[in-house]
Amino acid sequence: MLFPALLTAATLTGLASAACSAETRLAGAKQVVYSYNLSGLGQSAAGFKEVPFGAPGAGGGCVTTLIADGTCPIPVATTGSGTYDFAVETRQVFSDVTGEYIDFADNGTTLINTNVTLGVRDIVGIPITFAGHVYIDHNDDCRIYQVRAYAEVPISVLGLAFSTAGVPPLPKPVCDSLPVKRGDEKEVEEPFRAIEYEV
Repeated sequence: MLFPALLTAATLTGLASAACSAETRLAGAKQVVYSYNLSGLGQSAAGFKEVPFGAPGAGGGCVTTLIADGTCPIPVATTGSGTYDFAVETRQVFSDVTGEYIDFADNGTTLINTNVTLGVRDIVGIPITFAGHVYIDHNDDCRIYQVRAYAEVPISVLGLAFSTAGVPPLPKPVCDSLPVKRGDEKEVEEPFRAIEYEV
């Protein structure tokens, strides 16, 4: 709802072709959280359709990875449509998603700081919450070519703060590089490492 209106306005004023504005990037990030919290049948799926996953289009690249508590990044999608499918599927096990937003104008990245409470949609809450830091990378056409979700699992159980203090750390994982494409077919070597996977 909000995101398409901003994208249309940007297109009409010629901003979309020049560079992706912070206002448009933030609107897309807010649309993600908004869509996770919709409750009617099919509403979340429709909401996620408005997020510009994939560059140059939904069938294009959008490498989406999960990084839980410092482990290797786990790729969950490599295209925009795959990222959309992942969002729709995970919506089924989230009962509440919050969002605070930061935009990094110098590199086209938007950050969503979030707390996610597990549950069966918004019907049955499971009192386990984890904190997430979701980095959404945009190209100049405001298409999302990469999503990196860092999770601290969990931060609360039964409403009580959960701490890993005193728990011995896991051995450091051995991971491989994950190439990322921005939608213009240039590979960008990311500073983090990921598990090798077959596409």
